[in-house]
Amino acid sequence: MEKIIPFKNEAEAIASLDNGGRFYNVFTKASDDIITPQEVGKVAGVFFQPQQTILFLELAISLLSETEKANLRSKFDPALKEAYDKFKPSEIKVPSTHLQELVGTNVVISGVPALSESTTKLNGFILVPAGKAFTMIPIIESYDLYEIRNQQADELFIIAHKKGKEKLPQQYIRIGGVIKEVKAKKDEETATNRFLEINYYVVEN
Repeated sequence: MEKIIPFKNEAEAIASLDNGGRFYNVFTKASDDIITPQEVGKVAGVFFQPQQTILFLELAISLLSETEKANLRSKFDPALKEAYDKFKPSEIKVPSTHLQELVGTNVVISGVPALSESTTKLNGFILVPAGKAFTMIPIIESYDLYEIRNQQADELFIIAHKKGKEKLPQQYIRIGGVIKEVKAKKDEETATNRFLEINYYVVEN
């Protein structure tokens, strides 16, 4: 989970993103008016992760006007255009009735997160990589859990980020991540709940 400071304007975004990529990206050039996935990945600090790259990009350009965003998108190369169309996050509100169909996709949610002291709000098991296989472990072993409530404070949504990371600020923020599933038992096939695994957040002033 990483805090993003959004670009203030189109010129700043282009100057940062049109960077030529890393030294081994021999087919990309800085300041050529073409932005590639490798160049965005360099700014995002990720390697070969198009879904996370696009999530970073969407939050990083969140302060730009629609015209500025369109101008920036016009500089995307075909690979970045394809990734953007595929992984562009959905903006959801609390509560959301479409979580099942959004599992595995990028989403953005806004609100004030409150660290949950309860282990019953999202009790269950998640699938995590273990070498070349996967294993089921209790979600509370891997994540700190937060609640974001709607304006009426009568509905909440659970968000989570890996333990050991810096705590989220208790102020209004935009959070970007991926919808994941929780299962009540290790051998259960059907998910009992969903949550948002946080990748990035932006403080909204």
